[in-house]
Amino acid sequence: MTTKSAQWLAPFDRSFVEKDQKITNWDDLAPYFEKLEKTSLESEADLKAWLLNWSEVLSAAHEYVSQRYIEMTCHTDDKKKKEAYLVCVRELEPKLSEFDDRLNRKYYDSKLRDGLDKSEYGQLNRMIATSIELFDEKNIPIQVKLQELSQKYQELMGAMTVMFDGEEKTMPQMSNYLREPDRDLRQRAFTTTAERRLKEKDKLDELFDAMLKQRSDFAENLGLENYRDYCFKSKLRDYTADDCFKFHEAIEKTAVPLARKISSQRLAKMGVDKLCPWDTECDEEGRPPLKPFDKVEELAKGVTDIFMSVDERLGERFDSIRFSMDLQSRKGKAPGGYQATLEEARIPFIFTNAVGSHSDVNTLLHEGGHAFHTLQSRGLPLIWYRHSAMEFAEVASMTQELIGGDQLEPFYSDPEDRLRARREHLKGVVGLFGWVARVDAFQHWIYTNPGHHKDSRNKEWLKLAKRFSVGVDWSGAPAGALDYLWHRQLHIFELPFYYVEYAIAQLGALQIYREYRRDANKAIDNYLNALSLGGSFPAPQLFETAGIKFDFSANLLGELMEMVEQELGL
Repeated sequence: MTTKSAQWLAPFDRSFVEKDQKITNWDDLAPYFEKLEKTSLESEADLKAWLLNWSEVLSAAHEYVSQRYIEMTCHTDDKKKKEAYLVCVRELEPKLSEFDDRLNRKYYDSKLRDGLDKSEYGQLNRMIATSIELFDEKNIPIQVKLQELSQKYQELMGAMTVMFDGEEKTMPQMSNYLREPDRDLRQRAFTTTAERRLKEKDKLDELFDAMLKQRSDFAENLGLENYRDYCFKSKLRDYTADDCFKFHEAIEKTAVPLARKISSQRLAKMGVDKLCPWDTECDEEGRPPLKPFDKVEELAKGVTDIFMSVDERLGERFDSIRFSMDLQSRKGKAPGGYQATLEEARIPFIFTNAVGSHSDVNTLLHEGGHAFHTLQSRGLPLIWYRHSAMEFAEVASMTQELIGGDQLEPFYSDPEDRLRARREHLKGVVGLFGWVARVDAFQHWIYTNPGHHKDSRNKEWLKLAKRFSVGVDWSGAPAGALDYLWHRQLHIFELPFYYVEYAIAQLGALQIYREYRRDANKAIDNYLNALSLGGSFPAPQLFETAGIKFDFSANLLGELMEMVEQELGL
């Protein structure tokens, strides 16, 4: 690590929590929360200092929880790590929720708050007012139960393996076969994987129904009509459910037709009579799959080089955190990818399931964007401001997929391979919109139709699959494969209504990419300036700072789809 890059990891000294205080359980934290609750606030200076102290102890607490979560997801088959995380969920987090509410009310009820600068503390006031409105002590055990159920989902998905051609393979490893030119091999791999997932369909349905019951009770305790209303309020959304429905229509009108055009072109180039679900990831010209790297060390090094070529500031930041990653897929590892923040150190941790495919490059570019957000906003003293609205948080990540994905020399010396990878990514960007609309519309139906039967749920899923279909024929897939395809989307289980943000953010990322092609320095400067604001402003203002529109109308989406279509040469 260079001296220059190390500045991004400079430690923050404690001033309220004892420097040698280790956090291992609630008893280590309780004295600090009790002291905060008893503190007398006599001036605005007292109130500001009190907020900093509260932020400091929260950072220490959340870092401990994040560490346990990281260890659990990296080793879902380790009983000790699983139990350590569940102790956090069952014992630590309920106490944190209880004291957070007490301190929220202490802050909000203080007359001194009225004297604070609204431009600096206005967003915090909004956050805390919403937290107070949405807190009910009866919901603490429900939150615990929901986290336990989420852990069960991760454990179930992480344990899935199949025997394929004499070798045990994880689900991410099986995805590599879907990129092979041999169609029979792809179909066998798809069928084997789908049948393995379907063996768990009853368990997953039962798990999801248990989650729905808990969420319904949660909303009822707050006097809300449904859990969707809670999600929209808690996420401080600057748009409504009706706006989401209009966005679905805009996607159906603009992005889905382009995705269908891309599928038709693929069908013609492949020379097959129908496009099956095992035909969507392979090269349409029959070339072997791209092999960007053999070892994950090469993946991390290559992505570092990409960021260096985009902007030296990005490369230095990414290089400084390469020690804080777990990238390799393996048995017992939770699915997916994420970036977690160690709140006290204010350092990101990146988790992926790399198997040697080009999608692994995109994933690390994506999570690298989240890491830049963490590093760029780490100087903000209040923990509440170090995380932005998800609509903008995903702009940070998706922008790097688009810009970094245009600088693939570290992985491919052949210009044809770089062009091929770029085209496939842009096609994926188009396809993302329809998938997001399908998942989001599905969740709206789920949470506004309480007490529904699982068969009705699958029927609605199939209806939406038809509405946003891009021309894939599922008739040859194992029975139930399409019906239960949603089981693979962890957000539906663990993070309800966290999905439309991806499509909104993609609109933002495409706008930054458009500006980057005109003026690269200006685009990156605006991007970094917006990231440095963290969550101190609502999403529309963050978009504005980045030089883009917070607009998900058919007009803007149509413009951006036209730009992508032109770049693809369709």
